[in-house]
Amino acid sequence: MDRDLAQKIDDYVDDGWRPMMVQIWQDRIERLRILRTGQLHESFSSAIHNASGGKTIKFRFVEYGAYVAMGTGKGYAKDNGGDLKFLDKEYRKQHRLDKRRRVGPAWGGHMTSGKPRKRRDWFSSKYFRSVMVLKEELARITGEQAGMVIANALSDTREVVK
Repeated sequence: MDRDLAQKIDDYVDDGWRPMMVQIWQDRIERLRILRTGQLHESFSSAIHNASGGKTIKFRFVEYGAYVAMGTGKGYAKDNGGDLKFLDKEYRKQHRLDKRRRVGPAWGGHMTSGKPRKRRDWFSSKYFRSVMVLKEELARITGEQAGMVIANALSDTREVVK
């Protein structure tokens, strides 16, 4: 790969797309008001790693963020087969989960709404759209480079023909 092309791609991904992806997620978290502790909002990090076949972009955030996006949380158990009893109306009524109540430490905490959790997808739809934008931008960058290579080759051929 041409050094200029590789540098353009690195600049776009590392200086543009990667930090913008984190900013988009943080903005989405603010709009959805997933800010009670601020832990998810402040947990983002990203890095580019050189792998054997090329480069890999890694994003990190607290695991809790995945549960918010899926609409699960306390009451969810790994390998439960997808049976989230706390979402069932009868279960919620029987365990008084359908009423407003204080949760958290006795001296503080916060009030629940009494309504079951809902998905607040701050992650997947934004990520998919941004990957598509990245794909299109990389195609544009490589297409411009390919066009310059062809134009230079044709120019050199025309000089030889004269």
